[in-house]
Amino acid sequence: MSTSAEIDRRDARRVVGWPLTILMVLLAAAGVIAFAFALASGVADRAWQAYLVNLLVFLGIAQAGVAASAAFYLTQARWAGAAQYRLAEAFSAFIVVGFVLFWGLYFGRALIFPWVLHPIAQKAAWLNTPFLFARDGAALGLMTILSFVFLRVSRGAEARAWAANPENITLPPPAIRRLAPAVAIAYAVVYSLVAFDLVMSLAPRWHSTLFGWWFFAGAFWSALAAMALTAVLMRRRLGAGNVFTRPVVMHDLGKLVFAFSVFWVYLLFAQYIVIWYGDLPVETFFVVQRVHYMPWAALSWTALILIWALPFLVLLGVRPKKSPAILGTISFLGLVGIWIERYVLVVPSLSQHVVPFGWIELLITLGFLGGFVLCAIPGLNRLAAAANAGEVAGEANEAA
Repeated sequence: MSTSAEIDRRDARRVVGWPLTILMVLLAAAGVIAFAFALASGVADRAWQAYLVNLLVFLGIAQAGVAASAAFYLTQARWAGAAQYRLAEAFSAFIVVGFVLFWGLYFGRALIFPWVLHPIAQKAAWLNTPFLFARDGAALGLMTILSFVFLRVSRGAEARAWAANPENITLPPPAIRRLAPAVAIAYAVVYSLVAFDLVMSLAPRWHSTLFGWWFFAGAFWSALAAMALTAVLMRRRLGAGNVFTRPVVMHDLGKLVFAFSVFWVYLLFAQYIVIWYGDLPVETFFVVQRVHYMPWAALSWTALILIWALPFLVLLGVRPKKSPAILGTISFLGLVGIWIERYVLVVPSLSQHVVPFGWIELLITLGFLGGFVLCAIPGLNRLAAAANAGEVAGEANEAA
């Protein structure tokens, strides 16, 4: 005789059907073909730029989702029961794919990193190919291992039982209490290093000590936006009464999207104001190119509007946060904004006067999206089971 959990898992598999799976496979294949065609047709620089931008975007969402799950444990959050943890962890399988794709950058290093062909003597000890790939590879490898050790414990019976019962004040399981701080600290350190090495080094004469914080805060916000959008999409796919149909859960997701959007712009301004009043050419050239001159200024301001201005203005009240249509739209536009932000951080350092965006960049982006969604399917199935099983937990939390 089947248990209710087994029934939930069987039903959960239906949320991601074959049509969507086939579409994502086709998108991933189109991305690979477009990348190979670009390499063979003399526009390899554009292919590698698009590769790097999308790696930063999608790996950032996947890894920051695990960091968000760790943050939930650290704050003992159970406003959606176990579903909020499965939601944060839904994209985690892409972490392994992203780690493998990172090593692909080695083959395009001469087209991505200016210091490969034109070394800077003062920075040669840090900016050299063997050391960069060794330190970043080791850091991302450690982050990958730590994340999956954490996920194994988070998905275990003890952690699921704790998350599903918000009526008590017991602490999370001891293993989680050890792993969650480690994941949070490692995320901040590793993704600061990624920001310095894979973005800042593209303009090797520029530096900003706050850039790493701002970069991983942006990735963290992108994960929250992806979670909110996923919750909005899943609530219609799941059975009646699933946890995402509860206004209090949508409200909490909306508050996260709103709050960390403000945090992102706070770090952006804190970084900008120091560069502005210092007015040193070695610092200002990076900002001036992106903010004050076309064609990049329009994209930079668009990213600011999509990531901060719209979420702040639209989600300021309670009702918009509870509205799936509004929250989903703002989250989707915010994710578009994050992609534009990463694009503006990377590409102007390599293409100062031209925005190299065409069908090659579009197909490579869609290819990454297809691969990302394919990796997320097992996580979405776990989420569906938790969301259906978490109805009682959601009701108890709302009553409290």
